[in-house]
Amino acid sequence: MRSTIIYTKRQKLQMLEKSKNIIKNKEIKQGLITLFLRGIGVLTLFGFTIFFNRNFDSSVVGDYEFTRMFLLVSGSICLFGTDISILYFAGRLKSEERFYELKKLYYKISILSFLFCLIIGLIFFIFFDSTFINSFFGLENSYKITSYSILFLFFNVWTLFNTEVLRALDQIVWSELFRNTFKFFPVIFGAIILYGSEKEESIVFYYILGFVILGLITSVFVLVLLSKIPKSKHNYSSITYREIIDYSLPMGISSFAVYLFSTIDIIILRNYFSSSDVALYALGIKIMAILSMVILSINVNLSPQIAELYLKNELDELKKVLRHSSRFIFLLSVTIGLIIILFSDYILPIFGAEYIAAKTALLILVIGQILISSLGSSAAYLNMTGRPKVFRSFLLIALLINLSLNLILIPKFGIIGASITYVLTILFWNLCAVIYIYQKDKIKIYIN
Repeated sequence: MRSTIIYTKRQKLQMLEKSKNIIKNKEIKQGLITLFLRGIGVLTLFGFTIFFNRNFDSSVVGDYEFTRMFLLVSGSICLFGTDISILYFAGRLKSEERFYELKKLYYKISILSFLFCLIIGLIFFIFFDSTFINSFFGLENSYKITSYSILFLFFNVWTLFNTEVLRALDQIVWSELFRNTFKFFPVIFGAIILYGSEKEESIVFYYILGFVILGLITSVFVLVLLSKIPKSKHNYSSITYREIIDYSLPMGISSFAVYLFSTIDIIILRNYFSSSDVALYALGIKIMAILSMVILSINVNLSPQIAELYLKNELDELKKVLRHSSRFIFLLSVTIGLIIILFSDYILPIFGAEYIAAKTALLILVIGQILISSLGSSAAYLNMTGRPKVFRSFLLIALLINLSLNLILIPKFGIIGASITYVLTILFWNLCAVIYIYQKDKIKIYIN
């Protein structure tokens, strides 16, 4: 009996020691900081969403969600993966002790992004007219929204890229504040001004123009920080435009595919149903995003570390880091997911009585995200270990599955069909990545 008690105490001490080690882990610490800051962003987002959804017509809410997704997709094309590759290049430059080169890299990527935005703008205004755009996206105001989005696209791209450069410069706090909190201030300001007026639909233009302010402010931050990096005593060859494109483009295609997962369904919903249905589905996605935020918070800090350890061939340390992060991601996701599931009847009506109709879709999305969280940081691992093309292949196959299932399920089941499709396709590419990583590197990226 006594030996059993001693053994139990020893087990408890071992578990406590493991917990302490996980918390002490650098990446987990940074992940917790990021998660806390994203929590502030979530509170800001949901505070705005409650006010917005309760006081504005659901069709206006749907138009705002459409604008947001259109900017994400078009922005991902113009970034062509540089918002992800900048973290890889930062880790690589650190490992090679030539971090000063990041400054030149920033200017080169900014020029490339501007050229991509210019090309996209010319293609849009030369080859597409209002009749085609309005017909394709399902509503008469579609051309007006998309044309404004294209005109100011570079500022959106600039803001997104700058926030990742801030992360590469170890400015996690500023990066997260700009990414998840400050970016909502212009649209919040617009919602307050337009509250009770007859021009509610103008809210989307406040959102678009807000990126002009954010783009300029984040650029000042980045340029000041880059100027403080000490110059290297050696003359290294700079990373070329060809290298940037070769490494970033597969990541860009992957990012584009990921954003399409959350855009195809909205376009099809808008065509078969209405902007009000888009608003219901978008709310479910936003609440589910609290869970995906856990994975993203760990991954953004983990990415440069994966690149650095992999390039140095420190595989034992890499396995340890991945094991700790996968456990943390899963445990936190399960905890938050169960809270959302148990209190969904109380959470949804906060946004307006009509949003209780999104409950089934929300439950599907949350349960699916919990399952996805058990598969670890597969996307970050493939991108940071020089295999973005493999990741891209999985995503493109998943995208075809996503389009097919959406066309079948949304006309029959509406937002429930969209939710089922979203979960199945995200699970598909994650499972493919996990199996590939284990077969090639014998690394268990999933919870173990």
